[in-house]
Amino acid sequence: MRFCSPKTFLYAVIFTLAVVSPASAAEDMLSVDKTLGIQLVIFLVGLFLLNRLIFRPLLGVWDRREELTAGTLREAEEMTRKAEGAIAEYNEKLAEARAQATETRNELRQQGQNESSKMLLSAREAAQAELEGARGTLESEVAKIRTDLRDEIESLAAEISNRVLRKGA
Repeated sequence: MRFCSPKTFLYAVIFTLAVVSPASAAEDMLSVDKTLGIQLVIFLVGLFLLNRLIFRPLLGVWDRREELTAGTLREAEEMTRKAEGAIAEYNEKLAEARAQATETRNELRQQGQNESSKMLLSAREAAQAELEGARGTLESEVAKIRTDLRDEIESLAAEISNRVLRKGA
């Protein structure tokens, strides 16, 4: 990772060279005196305090955030799996219900056709029986009328012949 651009780095180097003379900088850097221990103690105390007050809580927050994010992702994946399972189960039950409805509809249609055929056959038989009964009644009435007419024809013939014979006599 870059902390600064090359242009910024170049400005910092030029500023450092301009402010500090080369000879005095070398002497100050290489001299070891009693302040080195104090600086080391201040550095370690500062490092300890920064670690306690900033770095550990910050890392803890990052870890907690990572745990929550991972946990939320796991929960989301689990909920997605459950939803997909529920959708698959729903589709399966829907397909079963449609198949059952189709089967029931076909059975009812077949029963309706059977009942219709039975009713039609029954109506035809009843009509045939009524027709036969009507024919029988009609034939018996025709026979009765013929008999009545024969009797009446004979009586009329006798009456006509009596009248004709009486007129001629």
